[in-house]
Amino acid sequence: MALATQALVTLALTALAIGCAPQDSSAPAGSAADPPSAAPGGRSTADSVPSPDLEGMETQVAERLRTTRGAILEDPESAAAWGEFAKVAHAHELWEEARVAYEEAQRLDPSDERWPYFLGDLRSVIGTDLAGAASAFRRALTLRRDYAPAHMRLGRVLVADNQADAAAKELERALTLDPDLQPAQVTLAQIELARGALDRAESLLDAVLAEAPRHAQALSTIGQVYMRTGRRDEARAVAARARDDAALYNLFTDPMMGEVIQEGSSSLLIWERAKAFLEDGNFRQASLGLAQVVRLQPDNVEARYQLAIVYGNLDQPEKSLSEMEKVVEADPSLVDAQVQLGKLHLDLGRPASAVDPLRRVLERAPDDPDAGWLLGRAEMATGAVHRAVATFESAREAARRSGASIPSWAHNDWGAALAQTGRLQEAFSQFEKALAADPNDPQTLFYLGLVYEGTGRPDEAVEYYCRSTRIQPNPPSAERLQRLGRTCP
Repeated sequence: MALATQALVTLALTALAIGCAPQDSSAPAGSAADPPSAAPGGRSTADSVPSPDLEGMETQVAERLRTTRGAILEDPESAAAWGEFAKVAHAHELWEEARVAYEEAQRLDPSDERWPYFLGDLRSVIGTDLAGAASAFRRALTLRRDYAPAHMRLGRVLVADNQADAAAKELERALTLDPDLQPAQVTLAQIELARGALDRAESLLDAVLAEAPRHAQALSTIGQVYMRTGRRDEARAVAARARDDAALYNLFTDPMMGEVIQEGSSSLLIWERAKAFLEDGNFRQASLGLAQVVRLQPDNVEARYQLAIVYGNLDQPEKSLSEMEKVVEADPSLVDAQVQLGKLHLDLGRPASAVDPLRRVLERAPDDPDAGWLLGRAEMATGAVHRAVATFESAREAARRSGASIPSWAHNDWGAALAQTGRLQEAFSQFEKALAADPNDPQTLFYLGLVYEGTGRPDEAVEYYCRSTRIQPNPPSAERLQRLGRTCP
């Protein structure tokens, strides 16, 4: 057991990383057994209500704290009022104020499992009162025995307190209630790794990574399993994945803790929540959070850029364009924003407005993989066909230098520009490349029909026009067939 004990000690800090609050070196006063702050006789008084220092806080945070504190002063015997204040303080890392208020809420309403549960979270995040955290979670479990996250959180606290056997029981119980609870799977796998039960550890981690291939903690732990089983190449590969910027942390949503998280009204906390929604692909919720961030922080260029992208994903191009213009105005050096701005103008049918931002990109980054092709498209749409051909040729050279591939749509646009300048054979070559990338693209088939018709090969032209209309009925192909006096078989 000595090896297991030593290994578990090294896991103690990461086992508690359920939230994303920083570690604090000062312990909150008291523990789970401490009496709540109250007046003699058990009644609360105004003097016992925490009064946080609001100086330097964002306006909306300070106002929320004032409001919830004021509700306590109006009704000091209201557990709900104490609890609301505690949640706001907790969300903004006012640890001592939150502790006092949770304990008072618990005294006033000992039947509400939220107050000991939130108190356990607070103590486990700070990490300096593990016994108090465990006691609080056990108290919550007496009130809600079948809440899997509570068993998981208690298990992780016990791991950090070097109580492996007790921790494993809680984690197993959590997985019985919720077999897909990833933090419980990973922490139990770490215990099994320390015990030498490598097959069980690997099985648990495989289940996590099957659902979340970028789960950083699972990747790091399975790398240790691979090392212990002599699979060094696999261990090195998975370690690189764990260190990658794309690796994800804190992949866990706790419905009960959501009450506390939603109380976070600082721009930083709203920004962090919006990022989590982005990771989950929940663009609607991400847009709401990002809009709040840019309202609170008008100079936050990164948040505004992400908001513009999210509006695009929500099929709100005008809103996306408006935000992207503000990004470019704030920082004209952002190449990606200039590219996106040009693309948005093109998508909205405003090619003339796309030209300048795309040219600015190419002045700063001549080898940008997208700007040249988009600029060529914009020039084509504004009638500058010869200039478009030159731009496409420059983009090809840039792609060769950088090793970038040519997007299939660019072959179509390039071919169309070549055809309009009379370079039909070169146009044919570009359309063939586009067709190789997507054999069922009706536009490419239509363009090939035009080339065949232009080179005096009407039978081949009819074949391609007909293929185009079968895939997607379109007036241009039908019109060409009518001009040729032909119909599709």
